Amino acid sequence: KLKDIILTRRSVREFTEEYVTDEELRELLEAARFAPSWANTQTSYFIAVRNKEIIKELVEKCYPKNRATNCSLGANLLLVACYKKGKSGYYRELDFNSVGTWAMFDLGLACENIMLRAHEMGLGTVIVGAYDTQNAKSILKLEDKYEIGAIIPVGRRPDVEIQAPKRREIEDMFKVL
Repeated sequence: KLKDIILTRRSVREFTEEYVTDEELRELLEAARFAPSWANTQTSYFIAVRNKEIIKELVEKCYPKNRATNCSLGANLLLVACYKKGKSGYYRELDFNSVGTWAMFDLGLACENIMLRAHEMGLGTVIVGAYDTQNAKSILKLEDKYEIGAIIPVGRRPDVEIQAPKRREIEDMFKVL
C-alpha cells in the first residue's frame, strides 16, 4: 500500500554491491515521468551516471565533505536530477511566482516519485543537495539550458532496519483559519 511505502521509506546511505539493472532504472524514470508539473511543462531531465570514474570525479570535485560521499562512491547508479530553465512557472515569458523557479518544485515531485518507487522495488536512495553546481555541470557536460536540482545515489538496500528520524507533530505543521 502507498501509505506503507511512504511511512517506511528512508534515506539510505549504504548499498549492497548488487547491480541496479537497466530495467529497474527504466522503472524509476517511468515513475518520474508521471509526476505532475506546472501546466504539464515536464521540464525534469535526468542523467544516469554508472561510470565509476565519473562518479568518483563528481564526489571528489563536487561534494567531498558531504555525508553522502561514501554512499555515492558505493552506488552503481547516480541519478542527477535536472530541470529545463525558463519554462515551468512561466506563461508567455512572464514569471508567475515569487518563490524562484517553479521547475525546482516540479523536479522535487519527480524525485519523490523516484524515491518511493525505488523503495517499493527494494532499492535505496538519498538526496544529495550540497554540491558544487558549476563543477558538476562541467563534469557532466550539461547544456546551459538545464540546471541541477539534486543528485540521487541509488543502490540495493542492505537488509538492515533504518530507524525513522523524529518527526514533528501534525499540530506543529499547520493551522486552521
